[in-house]
Amino acid sequence: MDERRLNVFVEVARRLSFAGAARTLRLSQPSVSAHVAALERELGAQLFERTTRRVRLTAAGEALLARAETLLRDHAEARRAVAAADERIDGNLTVAASLTIGGYVLPAALARLVAAHPALQVRVTIQNTEQVVRALSEGRADVGFVEGGLVSPGVVLHPLREDELVVIAPAGHPFAGLREVPLEELARAPFVLREEGSGTRQVAETHLRAAGFDPAGLRVVAELSSIDAIKACVAAGLGVSIVSRSVLPAGGDADGLVARRIEGLKLTRRLAAATLRSAPPLPAVRRLLDLLGAELAA
Repeated sequence: MDERRLNVFVEVARRLSFAGAARTLRLSQPSVSAHVAALERELGAQLFERTTRRVRLTAAGEALLARAETLLRDHAEARRAVAAADERIDGNLTVAASLTIGGYVLPAALARLVAAHPALQVRVTIQNTEQVVRALSEGRADVGFVEGGLVSPGVVLHPLREDELVVIAPAGHPFAGLREVPLEELARAPFVLREEGSGTRQVAETHLRAAGFDPAGLRVVAELSSIDAIKACVAAGLGVSIVSRSVLPAGGDADGLVARRIEGLKLTRRLAAATLRSAPPLPAVRRLLDLLGAELAA
């Protein structure tokens, strides 16, 4: 049974959505449908009932799902064991990364890794921190990249570097005339936030609570899962936001935006790689962490 088709099937079954699986897997929806159809032909059974309103697992689909997740974990563990024994850096490397790390920290290191090992095929999925840990734990990723002080049983963190969060506002906003934004002024501003489960949001809320401010008191006008969309909305005047300094140019400000610290607060977090405690990292993962300067756990 083809591992790729099985992985696509599991994503559709979890979400009961071909479109949702396509977004997660970074595939087109017709490609997802083709993988499922090929698996159905191979097994001689219909796995999903599809209507214009809903997707539902058939009895055959339920039976396959009960085994598929175990099969995928077994495939991943077998691949890790063989690659680790031979110290090979080739084949497939599946990476799950948060938006900040996947979009702004990983690309240069991945480019160097693939240039040095052209037989390696890398697939990166961009998800929030909670989803990254789930993909790693379920065997759908060889390594994860997360933000903040994550604590998860069975997961080992390898610190990369410290990252600072800053307030961004439109260039013409009153915050632009300040060196730092007082907390009471921040509390009155309309906010554009990342979605629940994002590392950036979790860290910002933790720091605000420590300063005696309840994040539930923020006036939230929008929640978005895209950093670029957040920056565009802030530049257009929809509200202010808190983002990683990593997503801004080296000078700090971006086109149409200003970046400011919160007065009396330094919002920092650790960016980290995550691997499973139960399995040694693949040689390709170790090399990637070397390129990123990660602190490898003993």
